[in-house]
Formats: sequence, structure tokens, C-alpha cells
Amino acid sequence: MSEQHVRREAHERWSHDRLRALVQPDRVHRSLYVDPELFELEMQRVFGSAWVFVGHESMVPQPHDFIATRIGREPVLMTRDAQQRIHVIFNRCAHRGVEVCPLERGNARFFRCAYHGWTYRSDGSLAGIPLAKAYPGAVASGDPDYSLRRVPRVDSYRGFVFASLSAEGPPLAQYLNGIRKSIDDLADRAPEGTVSFRAGVNRYVIEANWKLQIDNAVDLPHASFAHVSTVDENGRQFGRYGGGPRLLTDEGRMIDWDALGVVGFDYGHGYQGRPPAETVMEGPLVREYRLMLEKKHGVERTSEILAYDRFNSVVYPSLTFQAFGQHIRVVRPIAVDRTEINIWPIWLDGAPEELNRRAIRSLSATHSAASMIQTDDVEVFERAQRALASAGGDWVLFRGHQGSDAPWQEGRRGLGASEFVSRTQYARNWISYMCGGHGNE
Repeated sequence: MSEQHVRREAHERWSHDRLRALVQPDRVHRSLYVDPELFELEMQRVFGSAWVFVGHESMVPQPHDFIATRIGREPVLMTRDAQQRIHVIFNRCAHRGVEVCPLERGNARFFRCAYHGWTYRSDGSLAGIPLAKAYPGAVASGDPDYSLRRVPRVDSYRGFVFASLSAEGPPLAQYLNGIRKSIDDLADRAPEGTVSFRAGVNRYVIEANWKLQIDNAVDLPHASFAHVSTVDENGRQFGRYGGGPRLLTDEGRMIDWDALGVVGFDYGHGYQGRPPAETVMEGPLVREYRLMLEKKHGVERTSEILAYDRFNSVVYPSLTFQAFGQHIRVVRPIAVDRTEINIWPIWLDGAPEELNRRAIRSLSATHSAASMIQTDDVEVFERAQRALASAGGDWVLFRGHQGSDAPWQEGRRGLGASEFVSRTQYARNWISYMCGGHGNE
């Protein structure tokens, strides 16, 4: 049975009515996390339609630089050509479909297929075919069918490059809407106004569905429970090492998460309010850094940037990041119960080097595969995946503060323990994609 036939049968089984029945106002069916057919449809309809983060312009700084990545499970290359233009092209030879570049990153004027030697320029255009006489007119015709296929849409914001496998849908600026300020807050922390991805990446695989990581990114209250091992006797996270966000009160009770709030925007994006911190950055190095920012932005804007009101930010469906934590997280689905997580430290261009290195060390301690925080989340995700496959119940609840969110600036705001962003992601965005829409119907 062909793959196309299998896909067609899956499409027929999952009618729009059946898909909509899986998402209720306060819950979603567990099959969204464990059904392999639904996962395949997500790869075609969610990751096949949405704007997906593919990389940062700083990853390809020089002409002919490239990185290999994926949109959903589609292998693609992000390249910079001789004219400094960014391209996102499928990593698939136009001849027999072989992957043309097996490397994760590098610099190459040409990509040459190892099977029959078809060769492509760094912009994906065909450069030459051995035994060209066997393919009359192919080299000279300029027919794009003989070049590496381009991803239908590519755009960027503040150096963050997004691509869409669909030729239809909203432009990137409309898609990002209110979450753009989160990206601004991150980039504006750099005295030069730009950030770089030059400090490596933490990469690991979890045995859990990709959506569990996205659900968690807009969940504030879990920190008081999942991360309690990182809290000192005064309720401060990493208190013995200079102080961090307060997760428990002095009496050992959970802090008032509701006061912090969560905000959601169109197309499924959102962010958490900032947890209260016991300490602020200080010292000669920080004063030097602050003066750099004030020179660029002025005193008032610098105070806004350094205070910040957004903790975790989510660009649906696969990007989360922190301005204060100086990192981004990219969620790459592999299978219904298997997901690759990539965490890149952010280098603030123009900031004192030691300040950047401190942030990298902190990230290694908190969000690497062997860290004190991310390992807690991974354990919870994998426990959830195992239990959701059982017959213990059919529904996953997202009932927190249902109906309490209200319009706020470009989006909606709810109390900190509200689960309305996740409810919206499923009831509006996930359903829209899965039923053939553009993510916001």
C-alpha cells in the first residue's frame, strides 16, 4: 500500500466533525498526544501551513554559509547566497530525491548529490548535470523543476527567519502580531540591537509528544511543584547562588501566580508574566552594560528593557524563548511520542563578553539535558506520555480560570493560573489548521 493511499485513508477517517469533537471548551482528547494518524495529519496540516522558525540570520553570516534543519519533518537548508540573500530550500535532489547535504552546517558554493552528481548553487539553482545529454535541455532551460525546490514562503523579523510550506496564509507580520514585542524585548537587550546564535546548542530527544512542551511554556503554577528541588529554604530558586524567582512563600506555600498573568494573541502565541525576583543584576559589569543600553535607547526605554514583563514567550507551533534567560527553544516533532528539543543561548551583540558568558553558564545549569530545571520538565512530559496511552481516562483538562480572560492590548489576558492560552491553541488554532484553515479561524 502506497504512502499516498495511507494518507488518503487517514484523511477520510478524520473528518472535520470528528476532529472538532476532540476539542471541547475545557479539555482535549488524549488521542491528540498518542494517536499516530493524528500526528501525521499535524505534520501535513499544522507544520505544513504555519510559519515555522527555521533559524537566525546569524547562523549563516557569510556568503554560501548554510545550516540544515527541518520544518516539521521536512528536511530543508537555510542558505546565504553570493548576493547575501537568505533562502530556505528543500534538502532533496531534483533527480532521484536523495538528500544533497548530509552536514548540519558549513560553507559551500555548491551542493553535489552523492548519487549521480547533480550539482546546485547555494541558492538552490541547478549548476550542472553529469551526462547532461541524457536530459535534453535540462541544464540550459532554467526550468525550476531541475533546481532544488524552494520553500513557498520565507520571511524574517529582527533576524529570526520563518518559513511556511504553504503558499497561502497570512504574511509573517500579521502572523506574529502581539508576540513581536517579545522578540523586540530580546533583541533590544543587545546594545547593537542584534543578537547572534554563536554559542552552540543544547540538543536532546524526549520520549513525548511535541505539544507537551508547548503546553508547558504557558503554564506558570507547575514551577512550584515540578521545580521544587531547586528552591532554597526561603522559597527562592537557586537562592544559595545569588537568588532567583520566588516559587514559594516564606511559609513554604505556593506564591500568588494569578497576579503575574498570562497573555495570548492570535495564531496561538502567548507569554507568561514575570515571576517575582528576589535580586536584580548589579555590579560594575552590569552598570557598564546599562550605560551601553542607555546610549542607544535612552534611560526610560532601557529601564523597560531590563525590567521586562514577559517570562516564557511562545510562537506557535514550535518556538519558545526568554529575554531574561537569553535563550530560545525549538521543538521539532519526530514521531507521536518522540520530540527533539534544541536550546540555543542568545549572544547579545555589543554587550560585555563576560555578561554573555554568564548567561551561557546559567543556561547550561538550568536548561541543558543535564540541568536542574529542564530535566524536571522532561520527566513530567515522559510520565504524561506513558499515562496518556493508558485507559485511565479519555480527556486532558485545561479548565483553569475558564471564562475569566479579557481583551488586553493586542490580545487577551488571564490570571496567572489560567489555561486559556492552551485552550485557545487547541480550540481555535489547532482545529483551524487541522480542518484546512490558516490557523486563526
